Amino acid sequence: MGFPKPSLATPSQLPQFENPQSIFDLLNFRLSELLGISGSLVTRICENEYGITREEWQFVAMLAELDAMSPSDLAARTTVDRSQASKTLRGLMSKGLVERQAVPGDGRRARVLLTQSGVALFEQLFPRVVQVHQEVLQDLAPADRQALAHSLSAMQARALAVAQQHKPEGVAGRRQGGSRARWGMPPREA
Repeated sequence: MGFPKPSLATPSQLPQFENPQSIFDLLNFRLSELLGISGSLVTRICENEYGITREEWQFVAMLAELDAMSPSDLAARTTVDRSQASKTLRGLMSKGLVERQAVPGDGRRARVLLTQSGVALFEQLFPRVVQVHQEVLQDLAPADRQALAHSLSAMQARALAVAQQHKPEGVAGRRQGGSRARWGMPPREA
């Protein structure tokens, strides 16, 4: 991953959220750019200084915050997609940062929790992530930070409602070729 830079095409004017005329006026695009820049700073700290991936950091932070949980709940509470969750957990287990425990009375279910090394990593890394957070927000007045927090909470709740409203019927057609089939392309070789 290269060092983040603002999109060369992003205009410097404020986005027109009320009446979008281009991709630069879309909330998701602007949030994606912000996350790309600030998130890559956190990723660099994780990878270069602590030897963990961004996904592994999300799992460590979530387990530190909420304690032990099932692997599927852990994936659902983060931006790590389910297909990456097993790989991420294997990486954390091989590094000695998490362990899997069987759920008593149910041999098929397990929960994941931080080891002492995982807790120690969280305690070292979290202040660094907070520092990036504070630096990104430093130009906002306290009232603007509070307004942003309220706005983000409202937008997240609304986005969840919209996602439920537009939930597609059935499963995405990945098993039938996904977007490649839609565009008449041959399936990928395995």
